[in-house]
Amino acid sequence: MAEFVFTKLAESVLSQTVERISELLMQEAASLKSVRDDVVLLQEELRSLKGFVKDADSKQEHDLGLRELVRLVKDVASGAEDVIENYIHEVASSYIKAFHNKSVRAQISFVRERIKVIFTSMQACGITSVAAGEAGTSSSMAELQRSLRRSSPNKEDKDLIILDESTKALTEELTKEEDQLCIVSVVGMGGLGKTTLAKKVFKNVKHHFDTAAWVFLSQRFVPKDVFIEILTQILGKDKIEKLNALKEHDLIELLKEELKEKRYLVVLDDIWTIAAWDSIKRAFPQGKNGSKLLFTTRNREVSTSAGPSSPPIEPHFLTSEESLKLLQRKAFPRGGCPPEFKELGMEMAQKCGGLPLAVIVLGGLLSTKSSLVEWERVLGDVKSYLNKVQSHQQYEGVNEILALSYYDLPYYLKPCFLYLGNFPEDSEISKRKLICLWIGEGFIPTTRTREEMKQTLEAVAEGYLEELIHRCMVQVEKRDHTGIGVKTCRMHDLMRDFCISKAREESFAQIIQQQHESNSSTDVSAASSFEHLDGSHSRRLVIHPGVDLCFKKPWACSTLFRKLLVCNNNPSSSSSSSSSLVESKWVEQQVHPNLRSLLCLGGILSLSTLKSSNFRMLRVLELHFRSRSKIPGGIGNLICLRYLCLRSDHEISLPSSIGNLHNLHILDLKDNWDLIGSVGMISRLIRLRHLSLPYSIGYKQNDFRIDKLKDIETLEYIPAYVLIRSYDALHKLTNLRSISIFYRRDHYNYNDDDVRRVLGSQIVQSGRLTSLEIWICSTEARFPSLESLSSCHSLSKLLLYGEMKFQQQQGLIHLPQSLTKLILSRSEMVQDPMPVLENKLPNLRFLMFYLNAYVGSKMVCSAHGFPNLDTLQLWRLDNLREWIVEKGAMPSLKKLTIEHIQKLEMIPKGLEFVTSLKELEIEDMKNSFCEKLQVKNGIEGQDYYKIRHIPSISFVRVR
Repeated sequence: MAEFVFTKLAESVLSQTVERISELLMQEAASLKSVRDDVVLLQEELRSLKGFVKDADSKQEHDLGLRELVRLVKDVASGAEDVIENYIHEVASSYIKAFHNKSVRAQISFVRERIKVIFTSMQACGITSVAAGEAGTSSSMAELQRSLRRSSPNKEDKDLIILDESTKALTEELTKEEDQLCIVSVVGMGGLGKTTLAKKVFKNVKHHFDTAAWVFLSQRFVPKDVFIEILTQILGKDKIEKLNALKEHDLIELLKEELKEKRYLVVLDDIWTIAAWDSIKRAFPQGKNGSKLLFTTRNREVSTSAGPSSPPIEPHFLTSEESLKLLQRKAFPRGGCPPEFKELGMEMAQKCGGLPLAVIVLGGLLSTKSSLVEWERVLGDVKSYLNKVQSHQQYEGVNEILALSYYDLPYYLKPCFLYLGNFPEDSEISKRKLICLWIGEGFIPTTRTREEMKQTLEAVAEGYLEELIHRCMVQVEKRDHTGIGVKTCRMHDLMRDFCISKAREESFAQIIQQQHESNSSTDVSAASSFEHLDGSHSRRLVIHPGVDLCFKKPWACSTLFRKLLVCNNNPSSSSSSSSSLVESKWVEQQVHPNLRSLLCLGGILSLSTLKSSNFRMLRVLELHFRSRSKIPGGIGNLICLRYLCLRSDHEISLPSSIGNLHNLHILDLKDNWDLIGSVGMISRLIRLRHLSLPYSIGYKQNDFRIDKLKDIETLEYIPAYVLIRSYDALHKLTNLRSISIFYRRDHYNYNDDDVRRVLGSQIVQSGRLTSLEIWICSTEARFPSLESLSSCHSLSKLLLYGEMKFQQQQGLIHLPQSLTKLILSRSEMVQDPMPVLENKLPNLRFLMFYLNAYVGSKMVCSAHGFPNLDTLQLWRLDNLREWIVEKGAMPSLKKLTIEHIQKLEMIPKGLEFVTSLKELEIEDMKNSFCEKLQVKNGIEGQDYYKIRHIPSISFVRVR
């Protein structure tokens, strides 16, 4: 089995190398002209080697010699890329080419000699080439696309895991009226459903409390971050900047002050140790009678130590029948398990030891198998590798089940799966970011068949993610506004542990993360803070939040700094020169000399580090800064970069050399306070596909044009004057799928014609846009008409911020029926927009009115209107006094938010008939409005009957 895994990974690396060389031969034709024949020969030999690897893949013998061979295949493939890209880099920075030609030919010859040795060794092992060319890749891609045409298995699965008894017990514990702060715990091993149970009950009972918060505690949590998260949920996200500025002691006092007069519920998800609880418990006061703290933990000692008066609740293991039922649901998501599969299914379900996670993952694997023969083959693997479950070593057993699912992945999904382990524990991973990173890493093939070219790289990458979700290796956290696509995802912690273990085994990535000794886990799978610092074999370096590699104050870097001093034999010193030396040595000794990826996912790395030659081959770079930063000109030497993300709490200044990054596909600058410097040089990045600019941009440069960015698909926060000045851009950039445009008074003296020019442009009229945002923040410009939007037949998301000059009833009828998400703000519509929208937009799922989008006093939602509306948000409608919801209106509504509508006297009566409603958020409303909806001292408010059926109700007061 191990050899099978290694060959799959080798095939993946080989495929990416062949793909990359093809790209370079096309894109760097001039640089490679004198050595083109050598490169083509190398490419053909690598392609042939891939055929041998396919045969090794099919044999799966337990052969250590074969295992070593496939390791060599990966090394030689990566080495081939290094040789060619290093040559291109040298040619770009030097006029002396004769020496470079001779040198690169010698290096290519050396790589080819290594390939010949591998060929000979494989033939000696009985390995032969099973196919020529890239047919296998095309076949695999086609199969993937066919599999994605099946109905989605990711719809809500009611009662997916049987939790009825545990749900009842936990609900009773949390709703008891006790005269002291009570600590309730849910205990059990990983994968048993503790968090699932806690989430289910939390949603159902939180309206019984004055305030409620949910916070996840990772193994390396920082107490201050926990307090900020709880206070943010209690006080609102607009307070987060002030909270970040407070010291830990002040946060504790503020939290105690906020909770002491309230009946509160705080969930602490996944506490590992008693020490972890001791570090935060002082922040929780007695509160009013009935206040509760809810733990989920794998450690029974934590439960009994923190809350000895309340018996822990432990979800039960599944019975054989429950396991089979769950397995069938995952293996046959469309329903209807054929009878002939049930006997095999029961035998495999019983091997999972009643652990829900193991059953779900195994079911995901079986969902890709359509015949009895394939099921029998999986059963054979189950019998071979799951004997640990039968001996009641559940952790080891579930790990083997996760391994089975991993082994079964096609080669092109292997690196995509391993990449997920780079993100911090319990991260909510943005699909958009993940896809951009996969593209930047080269995991998505750019040279494809004519049929495959009909799909964008982003669509192919999204297909890869859907396949991992279908196999239950990734969990959907949030769906997007269409209700079908993925917005964010996450990994179960056991799946993540397994993923990291495999990534370390394969030297796939080196992760540097912080550990607080007081919170260290006793779990054997937990990695030490900065162990495995030697990343000389890993071409990816990931720095997690809390890690600071700036070394401006060596004593502030604690554990990492001490370890670096030891490994570099450098005595401790507080001088800046000493710390710079340490950093330099760390870069040279701990980072691969041809590093491909450097991700600072919240960690800090000083800009001076980029001067190291180790970084010149980077394809993916993400950096975070603390303060105003001038990006060094040396960044222009990173000519292999495809993904660049720069984040700062302040302004950043771009150097002119950024225009040298001609391979850049993704440039993400949006999370910065301001952008200055040579912004106009972005115009030279002609291969850009995604450009995200800061929301607030303080530049106005005549040389900033975007009309040459013909491959651009996403333009985020582009100033309108750039589009208007580059008039050709309004007609040339027809590959755009998503654009957000800003009309700001401090940029340009806009008028209605400027808005009309953009709305009537080919960008909009082409009908290719799926997302459009227009922000008119200038008092001199308004929306003159929306008629041009009627041709946007692919548009699913629309945001319009600004006054509408026309009669709204006439304007809104032009909105395309394809819309699933609509946000209107500062529109100042006088007529009630609901009658038009509820009939015109039958597919609408998300609707938001805010900041006086509607300035009338009465609003009516009619019977049978908005048949698919899932979420409705109303905020700052200052004149709204009366809202009527007729019986039968919004039959699919699940979430309703009402915020700061001070003249609204009561919640609409018809809301009691919206039985689909699951969540109601009341924020910053008058006391008289809230009191009618609350139960105090057992007495129901006069409007409580309208919302009694809603499981989750929350009230938030904004100070």
